[in-house]
Amino acid sequence: MYETEGYRKEQKPSFTESFASIPEFVDRSLPSMDKRLGRYLDAHMPQLISEWGLVTQSTLDNLEHRLDAVSTDITALEKMKLTLKERASVLERALSEAEEK
Repeated sequence: MYETEGYRKEQKPSFTESFASIPEFVDRSLPSMDKRLGRYLDAHMPQLISEWGLVTQSTLDNLEHRLDAVSTDITALEKMKLTLKERASVLERALSEAEEK
């Protein structure tokens, strides 16, 4: 048996190479509900968000920023409340002393 220049054995892929290509083959061969649904959602996401009243990441970020600002304001108001209570008690004592005289 003599080899000629035009004759070459076709190299078969190894088992691991053929095994690794199975998901790609299946993905190309079968129509997928997930793919169609994904494409539909990508194309219509703004309308779905608006129609269903969904929350976006930017809305959540804005809400978190506003919550931080409100929390800071509440902390400041609580401190001010304590100061006002102390001033009110001082005024009440001064008023009761003035009424006694």
